Amino acid sequence: MSKLSFRRGHFMYSYNKFPPQNLTFQIHHYYEVLYFVSGSARYIIDGVEYEADAGDVFITKPNELHSIVFTGDEMYERHFVQFDYEFTNTLSASLAERIAVAASKHKIAAEDVKRYGIDKLFINIHECVAKRPAEYEMLVQTYILQMIAAICECMSVTLQTPAEDSSKTLKIKKYINKNFTRPLTLDEIADAVFFNKYYMCHIFKSETGMTIKEYIELLRFMYARKLYQEGKKMSDIAALCGYSDYSLFYKNFTKYSGGKSPKDFFRNNGNYPTPPPIKIYTTSRFDTAKRLFVIRDVILKAYIMSKKNVDAASTV
Repeated sequence: MSKLSFRRGHFMYSYNKFPPQNLTFQIHHYYEVLYFVSGSARYIIDGVEYEADAGDVFITKPNELHSIVFTGDEMYERHFVQFDYEFTNTLSASLAERIAVAASKHKIAAEDVKRYGIDKLFINIHECVAKRPAEYEMLVQTYILQMIAAICECMSVTLQTPAEDSSKTLKIKKYINKNFTRPLTLDEIADAVFFNKYYMCHIFKSETGMTIKEYIELLRFMYARKLYQEGKKMSDIAALCGYSDYSLFYKNFTKYSGGKSPKDFFRNNGNYPTPPPIKIYTTSRFDTAKRLFVIRDVILKAYIMSKKNVDAASTV
């Protein structure tokens, strides 16, 4: 197992490599950009699944439920950076708005990651954090700013589609999606889609990485969040999500809320600010990124000159 991390103020970087394991769903108040180096897995963002191939990048927005489900035994290796709304407020208005739009597309394929140099930026951050040269904190921040600009440019011309399910799994999902707001049993679902119950559970798990029960719970969690944002009363949300028993709603809800009760979770997450409205800008391509590269080069040249001065002084 290998780990490296760095956190400052409104942004952080993390690297890790470890064997596949069961990972819980996460939800937090910041953007996350994950660089998938190796492994066999699917990435799930707000109930939508994406195939994860070596070199892909996944982006989640604040308040989006997400997790990774492993489908093989290969070692999982990844880098990620996280930054919050306060960090994006330091950007130009256009770039802050564009990252909010770009993040909604969720995936950048490996070939585009290389084409726009996003992989190199992750490596640069990793080396910076590992070696910690002078002014490394500013360098890391500058690399993240460059990464945001590159992602915005890439996502303005590319769009990734979710992973495709087989017709059997799609049939199961369609039935659940139409009926999860009322009590559901495996027997009912199996009868509705004309499958043996045990075969149905096996095929669903093998293709999605989650059980049917987990899929229903996830849909209900996201629906509960939507109902709260629409102003529904807490006492009504459980029933509207298909639970006949509030205690069961509470128990299942805490699986996806980091252990927080519905009341505490909604108090902290339910009304989190939404990104600013979309505007169209006519600035030339990558102008913002070019300015950020200039800033980085100035910092790097200053660091190289300071090293030369120190080396020269030590030889006198």
